[in-house]
Amino acid sequence: MLKFRYTVCQIAMGLALSSGALADAKTIPPADMDIYLLMGQSNMSGRGDMAELPKPLASSGIVWLYGNDGVWRPAQEPLDDPAHEVDAVSSDAGKAGVGPGLSFAEAMTATARPIALVPCAKGGSSLSQWTPNPSRTRLYGSCLARAREASAHGRIAGVLWYQGETDAGTVETAQVWGERMTILIARMRQDLGNACLPWVIVGLSDRPDPARWPKPTDGWTTVQAAQVEVASSLADVGYVSAAGLPKNADGIHLSTAAQLQLGPKLAAAMKLLRRQSCHN
Repeated sequence: MLKFRYTVCQIAMGLALSSGALADAKTIPPADMDIYLLMGQSNMSGRGDMAELPKPLASSGIVWLYGNDGVWRPAQEPLDDPAHEVDAVSSDAGKAGVGPGLSFAEAMTATARPIALVPCAKGGSSLSQWTPNPSRTRLYGSCLARAREASAHGRIAGVLWYQGETDAGTVETAQVWGERMTILIARMRQDLGNACLPWVIVGLSDRPDPARWPKPTDGWTTVQAAQVEVASSLADVGYVSAAGLPKNADGIHLSTAAQLQLGPKLAAAMKLLRRQSCHN
């Protein structure tokens, strides 16, 4: 009887240890991941309606998220967390929804290495707010710091950038978009120690209908042209247009269906850059 009780205890302890090991496996990311930064404003953060997902979009198990709360977890929508940021500068009044990041990552999983995402986008941010500054009180510095923290589990493999709607509000800010973007790309590459870091720019979608989006859009086409110019003139920079993709009722934010279309397009552009890039 005593021997039987001892055996039962051994089994129970073994199950408990196994459960603990499984729990740890779910929260401890691999050490050799390809890590991608998600930068820009609300369309990168994601405003797609979660209810419109054809099914709950969670990762296949090989996509990880280093959240803006500073916690590693298996990736699932929404990637962004507007309320629990480590850095106050990233606080976002917008409701987190579906963005292009997870569908991008799922399309990238054919690569040999697991994938991780670091969300850095902030709704409504202008390019001037992304001026390179290493302080964690700035958008750039906050993203850079979290990129460096995440890189303990792999390498920064690329950047996705979707931004420009705010700068398209005036001709003046639109006219300096290209110059500011060029400076930002160069500085991030320098700070991360990779002169060839692949960078994919999402070109603005169609100019919104004023009846649906009453804010100014005087510089819209100027920003669109600047995005194409930056991507064509800088090495290891790709471009994917969001033109023609469906939007939410507000006329400015991409719908869930649009974001699920955009993600694989970004993956195709990133794969092409990585095959060509000198970083390999």
